[in-house]
Amino acid sequence: MKFTLLPLLLVVSSIGSVFGFGGAPGGPFSNGQYFPNDGTFTAVVRGLNLVGTVTFSTTTTGGNGSSGISTIYYNGATFTGNTQGSYNPQASSMVVNFQADSEGQGQQTYSASTQTPAGTTISTETVTYFDAQSLDGVAQCKMSNAFPNQIFKGTGEANFRQLVFPASGAAPELNVVQISPISVSGVRLSNTATNFTSSDVRPPSVNEYSTLTTP
Repeated sequence: MKFTLLPLLLVVSSIGSVFGFGGAPGGPFSNGQYFPNDGTFTAVVRGLNLVGTVTFSTTTTGGNGSSGISTIYYNGATFTGNTQGSYNPQASSMVVNFQADSEGQGQQTYSASTQTPAGTTISTETVTYFDAQSLDGVAQCKMSNAFPNQIFKGTGEANFRQLVFPASGAAPELNVVQISPISVSGVRLSNTATNFTSSDVRPPSVNEYSTLTTP
């Protein structure tokens, strides 16, 4: 009987020492091995001439993120907008997306007409544009447990968009600059999702069309 009880006592003692040190998995004093799909996270985003913060939540519905918020500084301008996070606990990964803008003069429309020398046809060019600067980015991150927190790090790329106005007075052109790589480094703030208010992020755009009129 003594020989059969000794291994059992050693196993019980070993389990008790693990929980005594870290607590139950997923708890505030655990070793961080089991975190829920729900959670609120924050991260720092860095790139060439770019730095900012994103805060977002994930939910149990497929790990999809609720709307988060972003504040990004790029080339001296401030961009604010939204963030989403998609958490895959099986792969220990997180995909982080963000969209932010800095509005310029807003929506503008102008028209210019040209008449043929014979006066038989008038060509009218109408340009409608939305003047803004925008940033959007995505990063693939790897999750890891750093007692008592859950952290994630990864890299990705971002795109900066703005309108360029030619000196000739012609229609503005859309210019896109790729910022690669960007780095994302973040941490879990809580084990519950937070509801964020979404921002209306609108990138710059140009719509140009012509009409012909015959007198």
